[in-house]
Amino acid sequence: MKLVVFGDSILKGVITIPNSDKLFDVTENDSLSLAQKELGFELDNRSIYGNITSKGLVKLQKFFEKGGEADFCIIEFGSNDCDYDWGTLVQKVPLAEYLENLSAMVKLCRDNKVTPLMMGLIPYVCDDWFKTIIKGQDQVAILNFLGGTAETLGKNQLIYKNAQADFVQKNKVQFLDPWTIFEGHKEFMCYDGIHPNEEGYKLLSQAWIKFLSEVKKEF
Repeated sequence: MKLVVFGDSILKGVITIPNSDKLFDVTENDSLSLAQKELGFELDNRSIYGNITSKGLVKLQKFFEKGGEADFCIIEFGSNDCDYDWGTLVQKVPLAEYLENLSAMVKLCRDNKVTPLMMGLIPYVCDDWFKTIIKGQDQVAILNFLGGTAETLGKNQLIYKNAQADFVQKNKVQFLDPWTIFEGHKEFMCYDGIHPNEEGYKLLSQAWIKFLSEVKKEF
């Protein structure tokens, strides 16, 4: 079984380490690498830090144009799409465009006889994520934009999460939803409030092992 992956920093395995001299580090024990060790599938992970659906769609198009092949394609986007440029307060990918991009990626996969799979969003730890995004930015302006509470970050993310869940149901895309694994479990997240920590990636790998053991090829 060959898997190709187009996603963001979550499937890249990004972690943030306190007092590190780097913006972020990448663990060798990301969720899909751990699942690969257990199940033995072929893995082509093209996930990129900060990735959004508009960029992922272009990368996927180029993959197929160059003759790329796989049994399954994992599509994992959302938490960057619903995020904002915190200097301009402009949303990175509006909801309608996000759903259009997901639809185009799923169609590309199916047109090329590759079974699309999708992973859902992981909930922000809102207070920690707020502390991360205000670094070097206008904290007062951002807080006013959020209506005075960091919880607005989570409410915005939930809109995309629910829209994605509706999308996969309507389009019959096999779907791994990690939300409940992390919801209310800050101990599985890095201090930045958006990336799982090493323990979180281990838990996510177990979900992948179960999910990938049960997926069905469409072609």
